[in-house]
This record gives sequence, structure tokens and C-alpha cells, in this order.
Amino acid sequence: MPTQQKIDQVDEVVKKLSEAKSAALVQYQGLSAGDLSTLRANIKQAGGSMEVVKNTLIMRALDKMGIKLPEVLTGPTAIAYSETDEIAPLKEIDTVNKDQEKTSFKYGFYNQQLLSVDELKKFLSLPSKSTLIAQFIGGLRNPLERLAYALRFNQQQLVLTLKALADKPATN
Repeated sequence: MPTQQKIDQVDEVVKKLSEAKSAALVQYQGLSAGDLSTLRANIKQAGGSMEVVKNTLIMRALDKMGIKLPEVLTGPTAIAYSETDEIAPLKEIDTVNKDQEKTSFKYGFYNQQLLSVDELKKFLSLPSKSTLIAQFIGGLRNPLERLAYALRFNQQQLVLTLKALADKPATN
């Protein structure tokens, strides 16, 4: 029989997964306590959070949400939640994985849909929200700058042509 504390933990995981813009189940075995603490701080700075949760509680939370995993979770598992930016916090884990190869993704979630590891990797290859906004603004600004340059260039050419005509000695 589940205790009230475990029921509350399951409800908390369901709430966090429902409110998160994206999330991932992460295998973190091999990271030292210091590395794990640094990873958590980096995830928090990127707009997310990470917590270690028992596999049985994760499975119960996912069942409660109507999400079925293809296999039972094994090994130590942490859940990384992206709260403000869909991609940036999860990219922190991916960076640690590329550097140290001590973490790995088990599954991902986006819009409460289950993502395989391959789908999650494709998701992480997208630019972050701030990068996309900067690219969009740059794309809007570039045609306006070219228009202003073209208008200025034509005015300058007209002035130079008129000046050359004025300076040219009059011939009869």
C-alpha cells in the first residue's frame, strides 16, 4: 500500500511534468556529487530544474498521465524539467554527456508526448529560443538596412552627378 508521502511525490512529478515545456529522463550514474551539483546549477541557470526520483514513482506518475514507456526504467534516474526555454536546460545535460559521457537520456517529453532518445537528440539540435528570436530579428532588420542603403546610395549618386555637372565648364 502506497504511503501518503509517495502519493504526494507522484502527484508532484505529474504536476511538474504537466507544467514543464519539455522534460527528460536522465541516467546520471558515474557523475560525482560535485559534477551533479554543477549540472543542477547549470540547468537552473538555463531555466530548468532537475531532481532524482525513484523509478517506480516515475512509472506511476507517467501512468497517471496516460504515458506508457516501452520498457521498465532501470538504474538511477533523474528528471530534468525545462520551465522557461524548451531546449536550453536539456542542452546542458547533452553538453555534459558530450564532455564526460557519464550521463545519457532515457526518454524525453514535449507537450506531454513521449520522445525516444533519437527524437530527443533531433529536438536538441534545434537552436534555443533566444537564438531563434535573434535570427528572426536579424532577418527582419537586414532587408530594411539594404533598403536604407539603396536609397542613400541613389541620393549620393544624384548629388555627385549634379556636382560634376556644375563643376564642368560650360561649353558652347
